Amino acid sequence: MEDTSSPNSSSDDLKKHVMKVFKDSTQDCEDIFLKKQFEMLGDYDSLNNYAILVFDSMANSGMPDEAKELFKPRSELAVLPDVAVFTIVIRCYAYAGKTKAALMVYHHMLASGVAPASVTYFILITALAKDSSSDVTFVGYAKKYFLEMLDKGMKPHSASYTTVFDAIACRESVEKAMEFLEQIQAKGFVPESKIYQFEETHLAEAMKGMKMYDDLVNNTTDKNVQKVFRTWRTKPGCLYKKSLKMYKALIEDGSADQAMELYKRVVEMGIQPMVVVHTSVIEAYLKFGKTKGALEAYWGMLAAGVAPNSYTYTVLIKGLTADPNFSGDAKKCLLEMMDKGMRPNAATYTAVIESFAKQEDEASEKECKELVEVIMGKGFVPNAKAMMEVLKGRPTPVIRRVMNIVLSKLKG
Repeated sequence: MEDTSSPNSSSDDLKKHVMKVFKDSTQDCEDIFLKKQFEMLGDYDSLNNYAILVFDSMANSGMPDEAKELFKPRSELAVLPDVAVFTIVIRCYAYAGKTKAALMVYHHMLASGVAPASVTYFILITALAKDSSSDVTFVGYAKKYFLEMLDKGMKPHSASYTTVFDAIACRESVEKAMEFLEQIQAKGFVPESKIYQFEETHLAEAMKGMKMYDDLVNNTTDKNVQKVFRTWRTKPGCLYKKSLKMYKALIEDGSADQAMELYKRVVEMGIQPMVVVHTSVIEAYLKFGKTKGALEAYWGMLAAGVAPNSYTYTVLIKGLTADPNFSGDAKKCLLEMMDKGMRPNAATYTAVIESFAKQEDEASEKECKELVEVIMGKGFVPNAKAMMEVLKGRPTPVIRRVMNIVLSKLKG
């Protein structure tokens, strides 16, 4: 359709043609809100103004060249090309979560003899991959169009690469992922260096992590926590920062072996360790005061066969002690930590002792003294001086109760 108009066609004729393309591609819309939007774009000037907004959005999102390609005028009369019209409609459907409708418009576009631009593919591939939970066939389409881009000499956007792999990890097998990886490599596709490089030796583990992100979002009802999980999927750098934070904390607490193992996997192997993901989940729940959710996340971590490190225990134990209803769980986790050969820092064991001392009853005091005895029986002696540093700023009665409990056992 793009080349059917005569070079001598008037601007008005071309504009009428553009609006016919637009109306034909939107006539089957069933969504009430999109219908209203399409009605508002029902004249050429309105559609052209909207196209300018789309152009600016693309250019400001790091795709200026793709924007120029898409909106290259069909003639010296500077009228929107057909591919831009179809892409705008596909974009509207995709952003509204109407992926099947977006796919239908794409097929209509091909039937009209209009070739997709690289950004057309980008929008469609992203929509198909992200909505693959609603229709598993969408993964196949996303892979097909990614490979089609390569066959046409187009370089897929790095975001498309990670989005498609995310969908494959959640919906397909490692074998399918390996097959796709081999196909795109054979066609010369190499992702940007800043993008995660999926390699055969670590593919299964990488897919496991990506699948977990999907499960986290879908299995969590808490809106605040769910928002955090969605951020991890769209901004992988967030978890990299958490890995760095964990590494520094492990070094500070003298857990050099755990720190170096973390460093090796993140930096040298390029893998996001599952211990980081699970620990970050625990932190997310604690951030919003969801202590029970944090404890359940810890149990889920164990059930998944992921071993907590000393930082995991530190975060969890301190979080549990913030709620007096979970003092017993904090105590249990502290002892588990020590049974696994990890030594808690002063802030961690002080938090557990303090949580019992704050309850101000004989039963809690007795249980706390017994805990100190058990800890010392494991060859660990609480550092009274370090504890006093931790307790700075606490009410004097609380400090006195905590220290009396500990000193009574140290002297004994």
